[in-house]
Amino acid sequence: MKKLYNLFIIALCLSAAFHVIDGFISYEPQYSIRSSSSSSSFPMLPPNLLSGIDDAATLLTRSQAITYPLGFLAAFRTGAAISVINQPQMPKVNAAVGSTVLRLPTYGTRVRLFYPTMSEALSDSNAVMAPYCTDGLQTTNGMARLVKFDALGLSFLLAHLANASSGCVADGPINNSNLGDGENLPLLVYSHGYGGNMDMSAFFFRTMASKGMIVAAVEHTDGTASSTVLPDGSERKFNEYFMTGRQQLTRRASELLEAVEFLPSELERMYSTKVGTIMVGGHSYGAPSAIMAANGAAEGSRIAGMILHDPALGMGYGMLPPNGAKSRIPSVTYISDEYNKAKVRYGDLTLHVRGAYHGNFVDAPLWAPSVVMRTLSLLIPAAGPSNPVEVHERLAESASEFIRKKNPASPNVQSSKLFEFIA
Repeated sequence: MKKLYNLFIIALCLSAAFHVIDGFISYEPQYSIRSSSSSSSFPMLPPNLLSGIDDAATLLTRSQAITYPLGFLAAFRTGAAISVINQPQMPKVNAAVGSTVLRLPTYGTRVRLFYPTMSEALSDSNAVMAPYCTDGLQTTNGMARLVKFDALGLSFLLAHLANASSGCVADGPINNSNLGDGENLPLLVYSHGYGGNMDMSAFFFRTMASKGMIVAAVEHTDGTASSTVLPDGSERKFNEYFMTGRQQLTRRASELLEAVEFLPSELERMYSTKVGTIMVGGHSYGAPSAIMAANGAAEGSRIAGMILHDPALGMGYGMLPPNGAKSRIPSVTYISDEYNKAKVRYGDLTLHVRGAYHGNFVDAPLWAPSVVMRTLSLLIPAAGPSNPVEVHERLAESASEFIRKKNPASPNVQSSKLFEFIA
């Protein structure tokens, strides 16, 4: 069924493409895809599909050939609209995960937590599942504006996320039962990329939390979040001019450091849970934010390492070490195909995730069927050829091993066949 579903979407796109090609090479004042004989000029298409196309094609003239690209876009849009029904693709995880949202004191910065919860919470009739997008359409509209989906009429590719479930139990209790004596759950404080938010990696962070860690996704207030809600209830939309680049990076780093200091005591107050190892991390612009936070942390800080995904090191504004630099604390950097080609390296260990694009470090490949996301990757690096669920699973396993051992050289950090050792 899945193959037929994908083939249907492809057929819609290809039928429009045939219109475009035929329209621009035809010299007839009026044309038909079917010739006057019983044979078709496109015998590879089934007769029932040809008859429908033929009826539409006879209405078009040579003078209208310029409109065919719009027909292609319309065909793709129709196929894509159908394809997001019953999406996004929620991955399966091997443990129950909870989620909640809280605020940091200084700027009221929102932080979304993902953590192991009790399996009984999933079967509780009173349990509520946390939404994928905390603010519903407000979140998805912000994301659509940022990548110009609204201008292309493709906002629907994200709008369906507004009503989707994260697969996490809302405000569930933290589960410490699987820990050994004297062991506490590790905490990863994570920074989103330029135009990101605390929700767009919800499935990825759910997978990471299922491995036995707490992930704190910080939603920055520097104007680089696609959308965030301030303590007074107002929305702060993405605004690249709200602060200068240096101010943005400084604000982001300060919010990460505040989370590192605030969350351990808050988690103990809310859930009677003590935090073990603390690391910072980030994706794209979030990686320089994490590096600056770690480098600028006060002596005695609990930050024990960094986990970086496709670090946008060129956005350090002269305040960070250069590409290829080593870190003063243990660190692991995971890079996509594009970043590997650009020879981006940082810290103690750099691993190339084969077949991963920039969007594989968030949930983008899971928002719609792969045939749609891979097609969109011709325009933006949304989804690489590797299985996105496997990419998240291997990244989570590697991060879990690193955050526990605090040793980038640990064999299980880099053992996946998806990973290529770079440096």
